[in-house]
Amino acid sequence: MNILDAIRDRQSIRSFKKEPIEREIIEKILNFAKFAPSGGNTQPWKVYVLNSEIMENLEKAVLDNIDNGVSEKPNFNIYPQPMSDHLKERVKECGKLMYGALKIEKDDIEGRLDQLKRNFSFFGAPIGMIITVEKEVDLNGWGHVGHFIQNICLASMEFGLGTCLQESWSMYPETVKNTLQFNDSEILWCGIALGYPDDTHPINNYRTSREEVNKFTKFF
Repeated sequence: MNILDAIRDRQSIRSFKKEPIEREIIEKILNFAKFAPSGGNTQPWKVYVLNSEIMENLEKAVLDNIDNGVSEKPNFNIYPQPMSDHLKERVKECGKLMYGALKIEKDDIEGRLDQLKRNFSFFGAPIGMIITVEKEVDLNGWGHVGHFIQNICLASMEFGLGTCLQESWSMYPETVKNTLQFNDSEILWCGIALGYPDDTHPINNYRTSREEVNKFTKFF
């Protein structure tokens, strides 16, 4: 796949086929992703590729928390608090498109909660990944891990796979840490759902818009 086509066509996939993914393919994807740039070549990322048993255990633990009103302190705010109007409008438009594709009305609280819960089954993907960052790095280090994550998304497309980045896992960092037993020197950033897209599902058939270059660029 042409790299420019991949950058343009990448999207968040939220419904997957049940088709399994060979470990060899996952290793190839990660072997390409590891060439992401990082300051001083620090490479401050860790990846946890989960089998179905661990994915099920994580889902059960988080859904038990949600159903019983148990919350944890997130590692970061997924959205700014407070949020400026122009950012808020983009988030609202994104939600409108997604729930519109699913025909979930604005006042359908149960329907929206059920869709939120699907995050924690990795949207039915056969593979779930958890990404952590070395705690000692500063904000720029999170950017370096962002390069690595984008490489995973783009490399996956070469194999006909789709991804969805899931910051929702940061809502339950202690549950994830207790399940995976990762090192105290790491902090949870996000999950990645990985699988073959179900192109027949309406949630995979809408696209969010992007600002024109002249809106966010100033040439000197």
